[in-house]
Amino acid sequence: MNKYQKQAKELAKFMQRLYIQKLTTSLGGNISMKIDDRILITPSQIDKNSLTAKDIVYLTLNGEIIKSKHHTSIETPMHIAIYKSRSDVQVIMHAHPFWCTVAAVWDLQIDLNVTDEAYFNIKKISYANYSPMGTDNLANEVASKIKSSDIVIMANHGIVCVGKTLCETTEKLEIVENLAHISWLKQFNDKINYLPDDAMKYIDDNFY
Repeated sequence: MNKYQKQAKELAKFMQRLYIQKLTTSLGGNISMKIDDRILITPSQIDKNSLTAKDIVYLTLNGEIIKSKHHTSIETPMHIAIYKSRSDVQVIMHAHPFWCTVAAVWDLQIDLNVTDEAYFNIKKISYANYSPMGTDNLANEVASKIKSSDIVIMANHGIVCVGKTLCETTEKLEIVENLAHISWLKQFNDKINYLPDDAMKYIDDNFY
């Protein structure tokens, strides 16, 4: 039995989950996991709703293909660059959720301190300058911006989230998508209620 079969099944399941939740498109987006000396990553141009463990691509940490039924993701260089930039990262998700893409297109700054959940889970969002998809320039730009944040909004493209588990990273993606929607709506009513300072201090003091 494949040593990483369980992780490959989880990777495929979470990619399906992103599609079902409308956080990415049928062929768009990608997820990877770093395990031991391997990277498992979703393939390129395969229907995300029908993805299975057999479709997952196995790579070395330098990007050499170990096992592949399909072409590896076009954003593989970006995933590798992020892992090299952040040794603590175990999971990378790149997706195209609607409101995060709105933020990426309109240069919308996303408010963070509006809910306990958001303030606890996301301390900072970075914004990457535009480079064409799949390029080394994009990989290097996102890897640079991810050094100071677990979330990167990619200009005219989408979002990258990193974390230690699939569930944790998905949670960040879902939260940022909601925050981007709230931030867009703020222009129509600027009476937004931010968390008070004592609430943020309470979270900082009690949940770390």
